[in-house]
Amino acid sequence: MTIPPDIQRRAQPRRIADRVIDDLYKTFSTCLERMADAVLLLDKERRGIYATPQIEQIMSSRLSMPFALTPKFTLHDPANASRFTAFVNGKNTEAGPLSLLLGDEKDHDLLLLTCYHLPTPPTPESHVARYMVTLRDPNRYPVRQWHFFTEQFTLTPAEARLCRALADGLTLSDYCNKWRITISTARSQLSSIFAKTSTKRQTDLLRLIYLFTRA
Repeated sequence: MTIPPDIQRRAQPRRIADRVIDDLYKTFSTCLERMADAVLLLDKERRGIYATPQIEQIMSSRLSMPFALTPKFTLHDPANASRFTAFVNGKNTEAGPLSLLLGDEKDHDLLLLTCYHLPTPPTPESHVARYMVTLRDPNRYPVRQWHFFTEQFTLTPAEARLCRALADGLTLSDYCNKWRITISTARSQLSSIFAKTSTKRQTDLLRLIYLFTRA
C-alpha cells in the first residue's frame, strides 16, 4: 500500500521529534552515569524509575543495605526515614538538598545520601522524575575525578599517592610510616606537588583536591 504524500509529510516531523527526544534521553543518561555518585531518580510516589549502574555496584558489594528500593525507596533507620519523608513532602525546615549519612548498626559501610527536588512537571500525574538521590561512599574518592586531578597536574604515581594520603587525613609522618619512606623523600614529593599545583600550603592543596574530586 502506498502512503499518500500528505500523510508522509505529516509523519516526518514526528519521526524527527522522536529521534531528538531519544538523543536527549541518551545524552541525559550518559551524563548521570558519568557522575561520581550512584544516582537514583524517583517519581512522586518515591518509586525508582531510573538507576545508574553504580547503584547495582553498591548493592552487590554490601552485605546489608541501609535502604530498600522496592516497592519504593525507603530508609531503614527511623530517624533518617522521618527526615527523608519530610523532605520529599516539602515539610522540612532545611534549606537546599537533604544530606544524610547512612550506615549499618555498627556504622560500617557508610554512604552519604543527598536528595534533590526536581522541577515540578506541568502534568503532576505523569510518570516523571520528581527527586534525584545520589549515594557516595565518603571513604572513597570518585575514580574519574581522581584520575583527572592527577593527569591535570601531571603527578607521578608517588605524588598522587601522597595527595591521597593527605586527603585521607594522614600526616607526613603517618605517610612515611605506612609506605616506609624517609621524611626527606616525602618532603621532596610534597615540594614537587606544590610546584605543579601552584599551591604553597597543605591546606591549599587539600582545598584543590576537594574541588577536583567532589561531586
